[in-house]
Amino acid sequence: MTLKSFLPAAAAAVLLAAMPAQAQTAKVRMVLDWGWLPYHSSFFLAQERGYFKDAGVEVEIEQGRGSNTTAILVGQRGFDIGHLNVTNAAAAIAKGVPLKVVAVYQHRSSASFVGIKGRVKLEGPDSLKGLKIGSTPGGSDGLSLTIFKRSNKIPDSALNVISLDASSKTAGLLTGQVDVVSGDSHAFRAIVRGAGHEPEVMELASFGVPLLGFGFATNETFLKENPKAVTAVLKGAKRGFADAVADPEGACTLIRSKVQVAGSLAQCVDYLTGLQKLSQSPTAPDWGRSTPAEWEALIATLRGVGEIKSDKPAAEYFTNDLVP
Repeated sequence: MTLKSFLPAAAAAVLLAAMPAQAQTAKVRMVLDWGWLPYHSSFFLAQERGYFKDAGVEVEIEQGRGSNTTAILVGQRGFDIGHLNVTNAAAAIAKGVPLKVVAVYQHRSSASFVGIKGRVKLEGPDSLKGLKIGSTPGGSDGLSLTIFKRSNKIPDSALNVISLDASSKTAGLLTGQVDVVSGDSHAFRAIVRGAGHEPEVMELASFGVPLLGFGFATNETFLKENPKAVTAVLKGAKRGFADAVADPEGACTLIRSKVQVAGSLAQCVDYLTGLQKLSQSPTAPDWGRSTPAEWEALIATLRGVGEIKSDKPAAEYFTNDLVP
């Protein structure tokens, strides 16, 4: 090669070296807490509007089968990050599952007793005595009920609890098989109103049940290897949450066009806005951050009912370092 022919090639090489390298898009596998529900519309918004890609990640989202299962799947690296009930994540961490909670946006549990106005009146723990209470054993439903009874010094024999699987509680309440059900207030409010009734609700958080609600947890190994990807997922999700708050009907219309969601559009909006009222605003400057005091209260409560036997300090359960 002559010097004359070499110069253009050399100049091109210098130019290419000076150009910034194109950022690699990280791929992240996320599993949800349950099958498609109205509040999952935020993730569809984030995908549809390119919020995850703008943050530098490509997110593959799968339905879940309960927060307990989600915690285990993420801990075993079946998925990289999970959207789940933080109380379930805490219980898993205490049992040695290698998880870290990286964001909490529902700081008050939505666990409640829900009946139909005119049939029952819920004015405190004593008002439950003599009522037939539909509850699903195991998981967060049964745990909330156990903590409620302990916190209010109610013996097991004082309440008439009828075991129903999750799919039977709605029919049981609407047909009068049970007087009230224990479950998430935003879900059952929408169900009762959709059936043409007004809900009667008593939130357990008002009666000594300091459980945390929804947030995100990731596998500890993935967190160490890909901290920027975790922040990117939270950043994209946060934008999706903000859009859902701004336009709940639009969010519900989108998710209903993509996947099967039970109930009407009006019920979807009712369900979604009910959860939003119990959640931290996605535009708040401290969105996603939790405090040691919250965690210490949660851990002490779970330890009190035998759900946690570990003596791990609160700092081993969560971090705020990845919140955008």
